[in-house]
Amino acid sequence: MHGLGAALTEEVVHDEDGQPLTASLLDYSLLTAAEVPEIRARFVESPSPRNPLGAKGIGEGGAIGVPAAVGNAVADALGGRHVDPPYTPDKLWRALQ
Repeated sequence: MHGLGAALTEEVVHDEDGQPLTASLLDYSLLTAAEVPEIRARFVESPSPRNPLGAKGIGEGGAIGVPAAVGNAVADALGGRHVDPPYTPDKLWRALQ
């Protein structure tokens, strides 16, 4: 959900003096349980040949591909026009005008 939130809602906004306008969670939009789709997790095992345990690092892998996938879908829906993320309803509406 971290990647989906980054693509759709999460944005730090500053004024012309560089002061943050999104200084609290009242101003910084986060996805809630009501906005997230159902998640169906699948596990694919592919042990690493580089160590005896077969272990790999994972970090925040889901936060990497999701924004790119959403961005490609938005660009496709807009006929190739570029919109800076996050893809908020207001930004998408302006891009369609």
